[in-house]
Amino acid sequence: MRKILSLALAAISFLPAPAQNQFEASAQDLFEEPAQDQFRPDNRIEAYVSGSLVSQYMWRGIDMAGPSLQPEVNIAWRGLSLDIASSIPFDKEDIKDIDVTLSYTLAGFNIGVIDYWTSGVDPRERYFYYSDKADCPHQLEANIGYSCKYFSLQAYTMVYGNDYKIDGKRAYSTFIELGVPFRLGGLDWDLRAGITPMESAGTTYQEQVITETGKTKTYTRGDWVYGESFTCNMASLRATKQLEFKHFQMPIFVELHTNPYLQRANLVLGISFNSL
Repeated sequence: MRKILSLALAAISFLPAPAQNQFEASAQDLFEEPAQDQFRPDNRIEAYVSGSLVSQYMWRGIDMAGPSLQPEVNIAWRGLSLDIASSIPFDKEDIKDIDVTLSYTLAGFNIGVIDYWTSGVDPRERYFYYSDKADCPHQLEANIGYSCKYFSLQAYTMVYGNDYKIDGKRAYSTFIELGVPFRLGGLDWDLRAGITPMESAGTTYQEQVITETGKTKTYTRGDWVYGESFTCNMASLRATKQLEFKHFQMPIFVELHTNPYLQRANLVLGISFNSL
């Protein structure tokens, strides 16, 4: 009897481990505590630099400048982002700007403020000159919006700086933009439309017209940043081809940028260099 029992124990010792251990291991993995930061915002500080070369600088339906170089640097941490961008035209007579954006993003929702500095407003071209007067080169704009993989919706309103209606009252110029990204034919597409819901900031200018009788008449015309009332002042379609190299990306895009309110259209070519 002892020999039989010894042989049975020896045979059992050479059998493979029972499947029960495998199930126990799977259950242990299933209920194992996740890593401490797995469901928390990323604690890493992320930053990138980029530069773009555009054949024409278009902004919200406005022809800002001709060929321009546009550098940018961005640093982000836990949803908080600081972005500094500029547009430097090749023609010194065109507008140069510096834009500083501070924003916070959470679950697709974002809120922020943008500081625009524009050349040609202050005769002394001072950067650290802030005022609520018409000669102030700075404008502060608040924005709020939501973005997902299907669309983005953003609203921007000027809250400080040179932003006045023709009658001299504060304009609170507002721009609302809807964007729809999609992929087609191996390219990344972006369809955008922008409106202003009310009269924006504007100025007046004198225009002389020669009548049929040969007389010269002078008319006072209005020129608005976005529009004189509810208008669609931007509609654009951009196609981008992403080229990737070892240490950087080089997106190339072509954009049809139109202003239905002014009945104008421009075709823009751009090349960017982005750090990975």
